[in-house]
Amino acid sequence: MAEPGSAESTLLRGTAISAAAVSVVLYLFGLLLVGIALSEAGSGADSTPMHQCRDAGDRRQNVQVDAAQVQFLPLRLLCRTPDGREFTSGVVPSWLNPTLAVSFAATVALTAAAFVQADRRAAARQASARS
Repeated sequence: MAEPGSAESTLLRGTAISAAAVSVVLYLFGLLLVGIALSEAGSGADSTPMHQCRDAGDRRQNVQVDAAQVQFLPLRLLCRTPDGREFTSGVVPSWLNPTLAVSFAATVALTAAAFVQADRRAAARQASARS
C-alpha cells in the first residue's frame, strides 16, 4: 500500500527535475549561440569586428568596435567601442534570459517544496511508528 502523500511527493520531485532540465537546456542553447558567434569572428574575410556587433540594430551604423565580451549572467555578448561604450550584440534572443530566470526560479521553488514534503512525510512516519 502506498504511503499518503507519496504521489504528491513524486510529482513535486519530477516537476523539479523537469524544470531543472529546462533551465540547463535553455542556458546551453544561449551558450551555443554565443559560441557560434565568437567562432565566426576572426575567421575569414570581413569577419572582424563581429557582424553581430557591426549590425546591431540599437546603435548608429559604422561605429568602430574593438572588443567583444561574453557575460554569463545574464547571458549576452557585449560589444565595446574604443571610447568605452558597450552595447548588446543581439546574439542571445531577448526572450531567453527572462525565460531562463523563470525556469530557474521554478526549479528552486519546486525543489524547496519537495524537501518540505519529504520532511512532512518523514515526520508522519515517525509519529505513526511511535503509536
